[in-house]
Formats: sequence, structure tokens, C-alpha cells
Amino acid sequence: MASSSAVEDEHLTDSDLTDDEERSVEPRQEEIRPETPKPSYSDEELHQLVGYIQRMSVLSCLDHRDWLEATLDIIRSWLLEVNEPLLTIYYDRDVLSASLGMPTVCVSDLSYFRREPNEIFSVDGFHDEITFGTLTSDVDGCLKELLERLYVPFFRTYRDWNATVRNRFCSSLDRFLAFLTGMHHQIAGMAVLYVPYVINELEAGPVDRQLVRNLEVTALYWTTQIRTLLSDCTLTVPHDLATVQDEFDFWEYRYEVLQGINDQLAQSDVQKILKVLQNAQSVHMPQMEELIERAKRELVQSLSNIKFLRLLIEPCSKIDVAPSPADLTKLLPRIIHIIRFIWLNSEYYNTPGLVVGLFRNLSNQIIRFCTEQVKVDEILTGKPRFGIKMCNMAIDCCLVYKGIYGEISKGQEEKWDLNEGLIFNHIEAFVERLNDVIDICESMIVFGRLDENEAIPKSSFGGTCGHDLEKIAGNVEQQFMDTLKNLQDTSQPYILNVHRSEWYDQVIDFRKSMKKLEETVQRLISNVFQNVCNVEESLEALQALFFFSYRQRGTLRKTYLKEVSKLWRSFSQEMDATSRKLIEERKEESLLSKYVSKALNYRINLERLTWLRDRLTKAEWLPPVKESSPALAKFDSLRHEFQKEIRQAYEDWAAKCCGYTGDLSQRLDRYLIVRSKKFRGLLESNVDESVMELCDQALHFERMGFAIPNTLKKVYERCDILRILFSSVIQLCLRYNRILSVLTERERKLFRPLIQACDRQMAPGLFKITYASELNEEYFEDANAFLEEFLEIVNIYKRANRGVARSCEKICDTCLLHFSFSGVVDISVFQLQVSEKLKSSGDILRKYYSKVVELLSAFSRQFQSVDDERSSSWIAYVNDMDDMLATSLMTSARGSLTKLFEALHCDEDMAPAPIIVIESDIKDGNIVLSPDMDNIANLINGIIDNIRCMLDQFPRLGYKLKLPKEQQRPGFAEVFREDQDCSELMRSIQAEISRQRQEMEKYEEHWNRHRILWETTEEGFRKKIKSSSRTAGVFEGGIEHYSALADDVSFEDAITTVYFILVNQNALKSTILDWLEKWQALNIKMLLDHASNCMGSLYRYMRRNERNVMKVPRTLRETLAAKQLFEQLLKEVPVKQSVFTPMLELFVLLHKYNVKLTEKTHQQVMGLEASWLHYLQTLNDADEMLDNEGTETKMELQGHADKFKFILREFLEDFYSKFPKK
Repeated sequence: MASSSAVEDEHLTDSDLTDDEERSVEPRQEEIRPETPKPSYSDEELHQLVGYIQRMSVLSCLDHRDWLEATLDIIRSWLLEVNEPLLTIYYDRDVLSASLGMPTVCVSDLSYFRREPNEIFSVDGFHDEITFGTLTSDVDGCLKELLERLYVPFFRTYRDWNATVRNRFCSSLDRFLAFLTGMHHQIAGMAVLYVPYVINELEAGPVDRQLVRNLEVTALYWTTQIRTLLSDCTLTVPHDLATVQDEFDFWEYRYEVLQGINDQLAQSDVQKILKVLQNAQSVHMPQMEELIERAKRELVQSLSNIKFLRLLIEPCSKIDVAPSPADLTKLLPRIIHIIRFIWLNSEYYNTPGLVVGLFRNLSNQIIRFCTEQVKVDEILTGKPRFGIKMCNMAIDCCLVYKGIYGEISKGQEEKWDLNEGLIFNHIEAFVERLNDVIDICESMIVFGRLDENEAIPKSSFGGTCGHDLEKIAGNVEQQFMDTLKNLQDTSQPYILNVHRSEWYDQVIDFRKSMKKLEETVQRLISNVFQNVCNVEESLEALQALFFFSYRQRGTLRKTYLKEVSKLWRSFSQEMDATSRKLIEERKEESLLSKYVSKALNYRINLERLTWLRDRLTKAEWLPPVKESSPALAKFDSLRHEFQKEIRQAYEDWAAKCCGYTGDLSQRLDRYLIVRSKKFRGLLESNVDESVMELCDQALHFERMGFAIPNTLKKVYERCDILRILFSSVIQLCLRYNRILSVLTERERKLFRPLIQACDRQMAPGLFKITYASELNEEYFEDANAFLEEFLEIVNIYKRANRGVARSCEKICDTCLLHFSFSGVVDISVFQLQVSEKLKSSGDILRKYYSKVVELLSAFSRQFQSVDDERSSSWIAYVNDMDDMLATSLMTSARGSLTKLFEALHCDEDMAPAPIIVIESDIKDGNIVLSPDMDNIANLINGIIDNIRCMLDQFPRLGYKLKLPKEQQRPGFAEVFREDQDCSELMRSIQAEISRQRQEMEKYEEHWNRHRILWETTEEGFRKKIKSSSRTAGVFEGGIEHYSALADDVSFEDAITTVYFILVNQNALKSTILDWLEKWQALNIKMLLDHASNCMGSLYRYMRRNERNVMKVPRTLRETLAAKQLFEQLLKEVPVKQSVFTPMLELFVLLHKYNVKLTEKTHQQVMGLEASWLHYLQTLNDADEMLDNEGTETKMELQGHADKFKFILREFLEDFYSKFPKK
């Protein structure tokens, strides 16, 4: 039976325990953080500690008056907050500040105070406990001083290390300090020799080998420093153009450095080290001595060079302050002679190479000065004229410099054996760069329209293609500006820098770009003049393209001159074409007489050609060409011919006027106005048109400067009066005709009294006044005044009609319903918004209705004086307006009903669009809707009633304008009821309400499928479960059934659309899910109770029978009873084991759904195997006790045990791995 226990041990190992079980076995104690200590200083102690920190702070220019209370508060805070490790004190913009930690601003120096974590200072031991110091911006210097003054003496005398370790460490420290010292002073341009601290302890007498080796390392580093210093004999400048001043500064610097190194070598501590190494016969001493001698020689050479170069400083400094490059050339002869003097007299500066270097430095200084004067940055920002001027001055200066050098060098007896190529190569390169800048400046003027002296206008072209041509010119300008911007961004620093070769690639790209732009401009000029049709356009095009002629390089200038020649040829051709045109026009008819027409044609064309000639001669910007003189001479000849033709036309006309017989003034005896024979009812002027034509012809010739013939003079003197009469008659007739033209035949009947009064006012002009009469202004004033009044009445009528029509149109467009909400709303919100919209729409309709009544009333008041003559026409007119108003109101009502129907209706092929939201729930065993369909139907029907009532509040126009009662129309509400379209719409709305009721019934049927959930009672549910077999399958089927139902209900949309209603079924779903949760919980509870009862029953069975079977029989009867009990229990073993499988399936099902067991049940399940094996062992023990030696019983018990193990193994692999441990 021991093997059975092993099965339990195999499954219940430590690895299978959960974290909760481990904590239950050995609970972990939660780590407790130590509390942060709090210092308890008295005010006096805190004040004393703050004073210590103030006195220990070391800063440059620290003044005790700079301490601020805010800074002292931070110090107090640091002393009290022991978790802050660092305090810093510094100047922030001349304000003494402090911070907990490193400062967040840039400072020059700071004092720091540091503590250990949670350290509390004592007043007496503060100076021993605190760690403090000062840091400056010179980090290397601070580190060096700290090491030399503090750490080196300490480690040299540190006796806790043995000598070997101490020597090795100090040797490494010396090497580091030597390197740090050299690097620190090298930044300042100095060479400082590091002297180790051990020299202070060096005493007279023999020294050990280790010390010599350490000193040799130091001396070797010295030799490296000195050799590096001596080899630094090359002049380097940051701007690549070394000048004479740079050369002088270099030798001064070299002298100072050499003087410093020689002084250091002569110091006693250095000499002491050298003497030790010399006595020790160090292998490094020969090269050290050689370097010392070389340093002395280099010092003498530096001093000599400084003496001679100083002669050039004063004259060369005048170059930098010269007013202009032209004034600079006056300083050059003296400087060249001084260089010659140095060449001849200097001990070290007497080689051709060094003299060439001086001349190169002079060239560089000239280049630097000219570069500063040219100011490329200003030129590229838009000053090309300044750039051309300064570049030409700089080029002249460079050429003069070369000329002066040539004259002086050739004037010497001894030939100068100097490499002029090296001297002037920078000058020649600089001149080339200046020419490049000039090219850029010209391109800025031509392509970029950049000129600081004048504003170059943007190219503007006429014609249909003008916009495209302007776009091309703009693209050219934009491309150039991009190229110029690229030069400003990338090339500006090195355009005039002769050491930068990048410019050659840039200038090649620039010239390629300019070549492309020239080609584009040439195509532009060609396209411009392809679209030019006359001289004016050619001149305007040349003016627009004038700034392209500035560019001397390339072919643009030639192209421009070619077009100027074409302009003058075009002017000559224009004169020829004008002459031919005038000859051809003599054969054509004209609205004027042929004499006036001929004279005017010649005069107009002559003035046009004169205007062209004047434009060409006044265009002083046009460059001269050979074609201009012949064209001007041709114009003078043509002008004389035209003036001759004009004179001949006048003479022919005068001869014709003198040929008239009779008195021309008799033609004026005609009435002013006559009835039109062509247009019934209208008026016309009755003037003799031939007399007016003669007067007009005479006026033309008089304006040309010719005299009026005598036969026409009397009529011509009355010409002004005739024109006034004719103009007044025309104006009068036009006003009269305009009034009648705007009135239809029906309207003329309405206005017949006014028309008759107007005819009486116009009668004198028809039957009394003639054109020979004097001007009667009173007649025209009275007639015009009456026509104005008549026209005002007609305008009122027309305005009234238009106003009524517009108001009716707006009434048609006015919808009484408007659903302003987006989506669906509650029925109360829906009702409120519909009511507000109906109210606002009613106000709008009342406004339009009042306007219609006001307009018709205003027109009615104009007819009060003729009320008896307008009755029938007026009644018909008012009823027409009334019918139009009724039609518009019905249209508005139909639109409103249509709006309501569209909101309710949904086509079969479209998704529903609900407008009202309701809620559904289960109450008293039924599905309840809130609000119900009756309320919704009443709401919709109420909207229709409101529309009918709104129309009924407007009276008919016949009633408002007081027409006879029998002539008035029925009310608008009655029209609404009888309107077929409105009736059809109302029937459609009722059909939609009925359909909605049907859809809601289907909705309730859908949810009534689950009625059994809320109709089932708890007692009935328990009976149903108890009547089943209560196996794991039965319980699991119930759980899955309710879970599936819950999923189905959960997957139902919380909000669903039922035609035009949106149903919020959250409450309904929640109620159903509550019922499902209730039956699910009850099902699981009954499962748990059933499984626990089965397990408890089994345990009670085992305990009871273990006690009974192990009772020792005392009599024979008890022995027989015990054997019978044993045999009965032995038979029941397989029966009980067959119950284990379905019982364990119940617990697996509980584990599957995470049902928590009681502690007792959990222990019973965990100990089932051990308990049953113990039970079987008890039966075995009982068998032995009853002296049953038969092997059959033992074999049978062993078989039952093996079978039980097999049963448990099938479940334990899954059961123990998934079963909750607690």
C-alpha cells in the first residue's frame, strides 16, 4: 500500500504549489523602509551653521552684502532636508543664488557642499563632516591645482602603501600631471614644463635608480614639448590670407614662447633635475642639451625678424584705413621699398623665398582690403550698381599694384630674382573673382530687376497671350532669384576667397544657368514680337523688355536692337497702309456725308500717325538705329498730303450747300410731336432730319477750323435751340412710350383714366408748338412732371406686384416643419422643437402676409380719386393676387406635410432613419414601451391640425381690401381641406403610422420568445433539476444553455431601429440578463451542493465503516457479524469505486467554471485518494484481524486498489493541474 501514497506524493510536490500556498506555508514579511531622520536644530544652531557655509563659500568678487534672504532660506532648507546630498552657491546674472543640486544656468564659478545620504551635521564637528570646494570654468586648471597642492603631497607621504606601490602610483600621477599641465597651457598658446613634487624632497648626495627613471620620464616629456615648440615655425591664420601684420604677430608670439621656455629651463628646479640626470649619465641628456641650444638660437632669430618686420607695420596698417581702393595705391611704393630694404639688410630675412612671402602677404592684405570694400553680402542683397562700381575700383587697384611692382623691380640695377607667379597668383585669381562678381551684378539687373538706383518695372505684356508671356518672364526672374539665393546661401563666404576652389564649380554652374536664361529670354522676345500687331504694341513690348538690353555679354543686346529696327520699319509700313486704306475708303458708304467722312478720316489718321511719331520721338530710352531718320522724313511728306485732302473735302461740301434753292428755315414749320403710325398709342418726334444733318456737318467742319457757308448760317445759328427742342421732345416721347410699353392691354384698362389725363397734358406738342417757335420750357416742365407722377404710380404698381410675387415665393419656400436635431430625440424634445418651429414659421408667414397686404393697400390708396372707374378691373386684380397667395400657402402646407411624410417614410431599398426614441422594458410579465404608439400617433396628428389652424388665421385679401362680400374667396383652411394633394399626403401619413404599429407588434413578438425566463419560478426550476439525473453533463448543459442565451441577448443591439422609431432596449436586455443570471447562479449552486453532498456522503461512508470493521469482536456472535460486515463491505468496494468517475466529473465541471469550494470540500477532494487507499488498507487490516488467511480476499483487495489507481490517474493529470489550489 506504500506505492499508493507515492502517487499522491508525485502530484503534490513543491513545484505545484501556487504563490498563495507558499505564502500560507511561510508568510513573507513586508520590507519596512527606515524613516528619514529629521535634524533638530535650535534657531541659534541653524544660524551658526548657515554662517559657517557663508564663510566657507569662495567665489570671485564675493561680497558679504550680496547675500539675499532667499539664498539663505535655500541653505537652511538644505541643512534640514537630509535627503538632499548637494548644495551649490553661485552668481546668476550678478545675483548671489543657491540651489539644491547643480545649477541649471551657465555660471563662471561655484562653491559646492556635499553630505552623505541622511547625514545630520553637528555644530561642533561641521568642518570635519562637510565636503566642500570651489569649481571654476577652468576645469583643467582646477583639477591641476587640486592634484598638485592636495593629492600629490599626500600620496608622496602615504605610508600605508609599500614603497613599490607608492612609487608606481606617484610615477603615473606625475605622467598624468605632465600631460595635464602641457594641455592646459597649450590652449593658451604657452609651453609650461611640469616639475614633479619629488624635486622638493631631493637632497644632496646619491639618488636611487627609481628616482632617476622617474626624472627621465619627465625629461623625455620635456624634450617632446620643446621639439614640438621648435618645429612650430609655420604661420597659420584663421582667414587663409596671411598679411604682414600676421607675420609680425607670429614672430612676436614665437619670441614670447621661446623666451618663456628658455626662462623655464634656467630655473633652479629644472636645472636641479637636469643636473641629477647629467650626474646619472642619462641617455636623454645629449638630445636635451641640443634642444636647449637650438631654443637659444631660435630666440635670437625671432628677435632679429621682429626688428625688421616692425618697419612694415605702420605703412601696412594705413592700407586697412584707406578711404577707397584708389587711395590704397598711393601707399604701395613705400611699402615695396621697405621690403627691398629688409631683403638687403636682414640677417635671416634675406632669402628670396621669405621676401616672396612678404610680397604675398602684401598681396593678401590688398585682397583683404578690397574684399571688405566690395561687400559681397550687400551686393547680393540687391545693390548691383554699387557692386559694379566697387569691383571696377578693386580691379584697377590690383592692376596698379602690379604696375608699381614692375616699375620698381625694373628700375633697380640688380635684377630681382623673385617668383612673380607666386607673388601675384592670388591677385590674378582675385581679379578673376571680381569679374565674376561684375557678371553677377549685370545678371541681377537684367534677370532679377534689382537696381538700387531705380525701380525696374515688372514685365507687362498685352494681348491674349500676355499672361503667359508675363509668366515666362516671371519664371525667368524666379529662376534667377533661386540661383542668386543659392549663391547667397552657399557661395557668399568664398566668392572672393581665392583659397576656396569651390567657387570655380559654382561659377561654372552660374554661367550655365545664365546661358539657359539668355536662351529663354531670346525665346520670350521672339514670342512677344510674334504676337505684336502694331507700332504701339511693339513700343510697349520694347519698353517692357528694355532692362534686358543692359546685359553687354551674350546676344540679348543684339536681339533687342534688331527689334528696335523692326519698330521703325513697322512705323513706315503703317504710314503706307494708312494711305492705301484712305484711298480704298473713298468708295465705301458712311453714316456721315462723304465730304465730312473723308475729311474726318484724313484728320483722324493724321492725328493717329502724329501721335505715333510723338511717342517714338519722346521715347528717349530707345537706342538709336539707322532706320529712324528715313521714317521721320516720310512722315513729314505724308502729313502735307493729308492736310491737302482735308481742304479739298471742305470745298466740295461748301459748293454743295450753296447749291440749295429756297429758304432752309421753312423746313422748321412742323409740330413737335406726332402719333406713331407703326406702334399704336405711342408718340414720335416730327423734326426734319435733313436740317439736323446739315447742322451736324457744319459743326464738324467748324471744329476743323473752316467757315460756315452763308446759305446755312441762319439755320446753323438756331442749331443749339433745335438740338434742345429735339432732345426735349425725344425725352418726352421716350418717357411716355416707356410707361405705355411696360403696361399690358389688361393693365392699360386698369390705368385708362391716368392715360387719358396724360394725353391731355401732351396735346400742345401735337397740335400747337412747332420747331420754328421759341423754346417753351413751361410746356416741357409740366409734361415731364405729370409723366413723373404717372411713372411713379406705375412703379408702385409694379413694385407691389413684384413684392407680392416675392413674398408668395418666400411663402412657398417656407416649410412649417424643420427637424433641426441630428439623429433621434426623445418625444418631449421632438414635440418641443416641432412646436417652436411651427410658431416661428407662423411668425414668418404673418410677416409675408402683412407685407402683401401693405403693398396692395399702398397701391389701392393711389386710386382713391378714381375709385368709381376701377371697380371691375380692381376686383379682378385683387382676386388674382388672392389666388396667388392661396396657391403659395397651399404649396407651403404641402411642403410641410411632405417633410413630415419623408421623416416617417422609409423606402424598401434604404436603411431606416428613425426620428423618435422610446424605451422598452418588462413590467408585470409583459413588454412595455415608453411612450406607447398611441401617444406617438396623437403627436403626429396634432402636427397636421396645427398646420390647418395656422392657415385658418389668415383672412383673404378680398376681405382685407374690403371687396364686396359676394366677390370674396373662401377661407384658406377650407382650401386646405379641399386640396387633393394635401389630402393624399395626410392619408399617406396615416398609413405610415399604421405600418409603425405593425412593426412594433413584430418587435414584441421577437422578445416574447424568452417569456419562459420571467414566467418560471424558483421552485419549479429546483424541481426540474432534481427530477433529472444530476450528472455533470446535465449541469453543464444547463450552464451552457443559459450562457448561450446570455450571449444571444448581449449580442442584441442596445438600440435598434423599428421603422421611424429608435427603441432603446437596454432596460429590456438588462432585465432578461438578470433573469438569466439568476437561473445560472441557481444551477451552479445546485451543482455545488450536489457535488459536496456526494463527497461528504462518501467520506461518512468510509469513516463509519472503518470504525465498524475495525471493532475487535469479543464473542463468537460478534465475530460472525464482523465477518458478514467485512464481506458486505468487500462487495461494495467496486460499487463505490464506480461512483468516483461521475462524482469527480462534477468537481472538474466546478473547476471549469471557477466555482469556489468550501475549505472542507476542497480538503476532501485533495485527500480522496489517500482516504480511499486508507479505507482499503483498513479492510485489509480487518481481514488479518479476523484471521482470514485466504489469498483470494487479498488478491481481490489488491485488484480493487489497482483499479482505483487507474481511475484516479486518468483524472489527476488534468484535475490537479487545473484545480484551484485554494
